[in-house]
Amino acid sequence: MHASNTMKVILIAPLRSHTGNASSAHRIRDILECNTDVTCELLSCHNITSVEELNGYIGTLQANCVLAIHAYRSGHLLPGCCKPYAVIFGGTDVNEHHQNKHKMEVMTAALQKARFVIAFNRPMLLKAKELWPDICDRIIQQPQGIITSPSKTFCFHQHLNTHYGVPLGSHIFLLVAGIRPVKDPLFLVKYFSAWHHKKETVWFVIVGASLNEEFTLECKEAIDRLSGVLLIDCLPQDKAHAAIRDSTALINSSLSEGMCAAILEAMDLDTPVIARNIEANAAIVQHRITGLLYQTPEEFLDEAKEILSNQTLRTSLACEAKKYVTKHHSVDEEKLCYLQIIQDLSNNT
Repeated sequence: MHASNTMKVILIAPLRSHTGNASSAHRIRDILECNTDVTCELLSCHNITSVEELNGYIGTLQANCVLAIHAYRSGHLLPGCCKPYAVIFGGTDVNEHHQNKHKMEVMTAALQKARFVIAFNRPMLLKAKELWPDICDRIIQQPQGIITSPSKTFCFHQHLNTHYGVPLGSHIFLLVAGIRPVKDPLFLVKYFSAWHHKKETVWFVIVGASLNEEFTLECKEAIDRLSGVLLIDCLPQDKAHAAIRDSTALINSSLSEGMCAAILEAMDLDTPVIARNIEANAAIVQHRITGLLYQTPEEFLDEAKEILSNQTLRTSLACEAKKYVTKHHSVDEEKLCYLQIIQDLSNNT
C-alpha cells in the first residue's frame, strides 16, 4: 500500500483479557498494521452504548471501515453503522447464542448488512450457512494464523517445582483456558487424580485467568481436595508458550469452541494434543494423525497413558501436527485475507 492509500480501520470486539475474542482482536490488529499503511483502532464493544456513539468514533478517527468480532456482542452496535463493515464470528455467537430468540434477531440484523462474514473453520461456516442462508455468498472461511514465541529462559518444570512442589521430571498434562463453565475444566480432574495416586509422576495442571468468579471458586474448592491436580493463574504469553512446549501433552476439555488457539499453539510447539471430541476441535485435530480426540474421561486416560508409553506415536503426532498448522494456519495468508477485505470495504465507502 502507498501512503496515499492509507486506511484507517476500527476493530470492535469483546476485549476482556484472556479470552479468545480478545486474542483474535489483538492478533488481527497486529497483522494489519505490520509493514502496511493500515492503522487499526481497537474498541471494546462493552464500552460503547449505541451505534450513534460508534459512528462518533468513526467520524473522529476518520475510519474507512469497521471490522467486528462476535455477531451478538459487537453485532448489536452495527445496524445503522455509517461505514461498510465485516463481521468475524467469535464462537459462542454461532455455537450458542442463536438458540436465544432475541440474540438471534440481533445477529441477523447485523449480518444482513455486513459486506463480508468470516468463519474460522468449516463447522462454523456450515452452521452459519444453515442459520442465515441468505448470506451464504458473503461468508468466507479464514482460519486463525498462529505464531508462537516461547520464552527461552522460562522452564515450566522448574516453575512448578519452585512454587508448587511438583517434582522435577514429572509428566505435565496441561490445560490452558480462561476459567469459565464452557471450558469445563473439572471434566477430567477426578479421574486424573485417581491415576496420579497410582503413578505419582503424572500431574494435571490448569493454567488460566478467572473469567467467572463463582465458578473459579467452585473449581478451586474441588481441585484443593485432589492430589496431582493444580490450578494456577495465567502466565504471560511467552511463558504460556514455554509451558506448552515443556509439557507432555496439551489438553482441551471444552464443551464448545470457536477455534482453540492453545491447540494450534501446541501443534506449532511440537507438543501432542489430546482434545475433547467436539466439532470445532475435530475440525483441526485428525484423530491419531495430528492429535488424539476423546469423548469420556476413561477415553482420555487411555490416550494419556498411550502418549506416555508410545514414543513413536508422540513423534508422529508432533510431526504431522506441525505440518498441518504450518500449511493451514499461516499468518501471512490470514493477513492477505484481511487486507483484501478492508481494501474492498474501503472501496465501497
